[in-house]
Amino acid sequence: MQEPGLRERKKTETRTAITRAVLRLALARGYDGLTTEEIAEAANISVRTFHNYFASKEDALVAAWTSEFRVYVDALRDRPGHEPILVSLEHVFTEIATNLADQPAETTAHTDLLWTSLAMARYRSVLLDEAIRLVTAVVAARTGTDPATDVYPHLVTAAAISATVTAFQFTPADDSVGDRMRHLHECFALLRTGLDSGQEVAS
Repeated sequence: MQEPGLRERKKTETRTAITRAVLRLALARGYDGLTTEEIAEAANISVRTFHNYFASKEDALVAAWTSEFRVYVDALRDRPGHEPILVSLEHVFTEIATNLADQPAETTAHTDLLWTSLAMARYRSVLLDEAIRLVTAVVAARTGTDPATDVYPHLVTAAAISATVTAFQFTPADDSVGDRMRHLHECFALLRTGLDSGQEVAS
């Protein structure tokens, strides 16, 4: 495989610098007041150069989130091949949840703000669809199924994401990280038993 030339490497480096800058600033200070001028300065480029890569700060933030999520997709792909897929998904989503929980309270608040921002509303479905697509592809490869014809990888991915969201929504904000992780593991345990044990507990 031919190595990329100097021009392509520079373009990749600039794009990476922009996405890292926008994510860092958005999480540190909040999103709504962030300007492209501030992002460009943090990335050590001009505003004109910024717009050569992204039409808006929203586009740059979407690219940053996608890049960050691909790290976890790669981690899922690298899990042992013999490991049950729900176990692999639990490990990876627990890592995501742990990294979020380890952030300072102010950063966590800004993360919530990014997801509730009206300006980002039309991008959220794009981010979620891309996350589902990436995870579904790995699940299909691991389970020997075809995402074009089999419902299984889609259902497993949707269930894993729903389990993670449920664990965080169910846990009160003032609960400890340990409580959040306990709920997350409980949700995945219920998935592995087909939710039957949860029905028995409820009855």
